[in-house]
Amino acid sequence: MFDFKKIIEEKQVDLVIFNNTLSPIQQRNLENYFDLKVIDRTNLILEIFGKRAKSHEGKLQVELAHLLYQKSRLVKTWTHLERQRGGFGFLGGPGETQLELDKRMLSQRIKKIKTMLLKVQNTRNIQHKNRLDNEIISVSIVGYTNAGKSTLFNKMLNENVFSKDMLFATLDPTRRIYKGSNHEKIIISDTVGFISDLPTELIESFKSTLEEISSSDIIIHVRDLSSPFMDQEAKDVYTILNNIDTEIQNKTIEIFNKVDLYDFDKNFSNLDNSEIFVSSTKGLGLEKISIKIQKILETNYIKIKLTLNGNSGFILNWLYKNSKVIEKKVNKHGNYKILINISRVNLERMKSKFTDAIVFN
Repeated sequence: MFDFKKIIEEKQVDLVIFNNTLSPIQQRNLENYFDLKVIDRTNLILEIFGKRAKSHEGKLQVELAHLLYQKSRLVKTWTHLERQRGGFGFLGGPGETQLELDKRMLSQRIKKIKTMLLKVQNTRNIQHKNRLDNEIISVSIVGYTNAGKSTLFNKMLNENVFSKDMLFATLDPTRRIYKGSNHEKIIISDTVGFISDLPTELIESFKSTLEEISSSDIIIHVRDLSSPFMDQEAKDVYTILNNIDTEIQNKTIEIFNKVDLYDFDKNFSNLDNSEIFVSSTKGLGLEKISIKIQKILETNYIKIKLTLNGNSGFILNWLYKNSKVIEKKVNKHGNYKILINISRVNLERMKSKFTDAIVFN
């Protein structure tokens, strides 16, 4: 059996990290035994998230996660004071007073942050409603941490969002406009990476972000072909997302990234030729993603023929903004005959807006 204390002393280790959850008593006993700082998996993840958060919302979410983590560990924090008797009441003591004070302060701060996050969520809900009203399609890029989401995002949209070979390089969602081939208005979001056994404090804190992902019209799930744990990582991602929306896989596109690092000769039996393979760093296969998105969107579009009467210029302007004009001719009466590809939602809007000015052929 290894003598970890001896190894720690020989290597002059300053910090010990356990890849599991430690109870407050376990953490304290280990610190006393090793005579140095000891943290667990949750504490480490929270520290990383704290360094990555840049936006106001991200900082609030991380602070909330920290406070929920601290509150769950307060029970044993003041045991050294609970032995002191006297003070307030028969069984009271300074330790109990301090514990209750800390709990109350944490609870007040947690309540305040949740109120602030609720305002952010309400703003996001208004933005989501506006996107629906304006027929804007939302696409979210998700995946296990370090799967290459941000690099793919940059390549697809010709952006320069921070991306690096590191855990949780992206914490705050980034949104950009993406032009579809049928002139659809599409917003693509790069989101936070997932990890196995994500602390419950983080799931609670980032619930609004997860709900935004689930409300997307299309989800691009980026999977790392170079990872030996690719299938398990995919399960971890869906475990978290399914807690928000059990139907989420029905609108998900599976993208297998880092194809340039994959040995197909050794692993040919594990993959389907119909899957979408890309290399986000080299820009390979990205056109297949666009084609797949377009195929999904086309199921919500229909082709119709119209004859325009009245103020054709105004109607034409509206059609070019809200549909794809495939063909345009002028008949013998001087009226426009048009073939368009239009979404079902915009079709209903057109019918109500131009009731007497359009004849359906």
